Amino acid sequence: MKKICGFYASDVHFITMVMPFINKKIQENIEIKTFFEHNLKDNINNFLSNLGINEKTKENILKVNWEETRIKKYSKIEKDLKNYLNDDNELILLICGNKKYIKETNILLNKLFKKNNNKINIINCFHIEEFDDDIKEVLDNHELILNTSGTHRIDEIFEDYKKEKVK
Repeated sequence: MKKICGFYASDVHFITMVMPFINKKIQENIEIKTFFEHNLKDNINNFLSNLGINEKTKENILKVNWEETRIKKYSKIEKDLKNYLNDDNELILLICGNKKYIKETNILLNKLFKKNNNKINIINCFHIEEFDDDIKEVLDNHELILNTSGTHRIDEIFEDYKKEKVK
């Protein structure tokens, strides 16, 4: 399981950041499951209406669930993802919300997938306004960072960053 982080300033910035990555993964036939604290459907519709992309690409992007995902029970997440538990195919789990939402969702996902050898990429996208001095803690808990140009090693984006061992 690979953990990737991303930071965004607004819903439109989030969509702009993840869109090239999502489009690429859709073209590679990689499944994307989303866990959003807030509904982004209207924002994605507005965003796509302003792009000059073909209708097939738009349709594929709209197949991704852009709606709010409330997860409170392990049984619900297990039911929603049961088809992927023993699957060897790559799976992208895209999480967007406040720190508490991301933490709770990750706990449930880690519990579900810890026994499996899936090719899972968990992408945690944090709103940048929530951070003061604890951004280093977030970086320490992730392997890569996502921005509009794709995924990168964290030290490629934050040149002075030195990873500390997570306790």
